Amino acid sequence: MYSYEGMFLVDPVLHGADPAGIQGKVTALLEKHGAKVHDFEKWDERRLAYEIKGHKRGVYFLTHFEMASESVVELRKDCRITECILRHMLLRLEDDIPTYLQRSAAYYEKMKQDQELRRGERDDRPGRKPERPAAGAATEDSPVS
Repeated sequence: MYSYEGMFLVDPVLHGADPAGIQGKVTALLEKHGAKVHDFEKWDERRLAYEIKGHKRGVYFLTHFEMASESVVELRKDCRITECILRHMLLRLEDDIPTYLQRSAAYYEKMKQDQELRRGERDDRPGRKPERPAAGAATEDSPVS
């Protein structure tokens, strides 16, 4: 059994009509192929860069599961013919799922801290023009009546 991360892009119309049903269909599809699903979450609903099967929007689901490597080929085939799944992506993880989730959480936390640090450095850099006072506001150079 190997650990996998799966991203499923599903039809937003079908999801809007029955959100629990779509999630159940994808979970059932995974379990049909012997996957042990650890987590399954709605990731986001976004506008697509290009139309897929006539849809301009899509709902993304992110899941982590374990399954035998022999079953992946059949799972991919079933994902292509399932009408509610517009696209799918399956990645085999090197670590077990809890370790992977801990490492990715630590990575994103570090990225967030680095981004905040860079944002602070950007505001303090030399040669940066100071903000202009609001129109009509008194400054040291302007006479006060």
